[in-house]
Amino acid sequence: MKEGNKFYSIFNFKCPKCHKGDLYPTRLSEFKKVFTMYDHCPACGQPYVIEPGFYWGAMYIAYMISSAIVLTGFAILFFAFGFDIIPSFIIIVILTGMLYGLIFRLARSVWINLFVHYDPNRSLKQQEPKPEKDH
Repeated sequence: MKEGNKFYSIFNFKCPKCHKGDLYPTRLSEFKKVFTMYDHCPACGQPYVIEPGFYWGAMYIAYMISSAIVLTGFAILFFAFGFDIIPSFIIIVILTGMLYGLIFRLARSVWINLFVHYDPNRSLKQQEPKPEKDH
């Protein structure tokens, strides 16, 4: 994926405006801070919280992603590998729980990319934003 593409911004968790700054100050592997998000882009200053309650819509995106994982995973386990219903359900619940942080971040990334569009001429702003608590 190349910079300037929506998929680049979504899957690399980059600012949708400049594709340079990160959406999150920590890596996904830092479980205690998986929900911490910058208020503004560290590179261009684009606000990430556009209005109060902005990320409520990301819940629907997360629901769609989770549903796709559950339905696809269940179909593969049940039909392709011949697992019974209960073991399939248990495996899918564990898998979805393990992917919760990724689903959360991906949903927010998709949501902000629906409303903020790439601007290759966005001037870089040299400031170090402070991470905000959970939104």
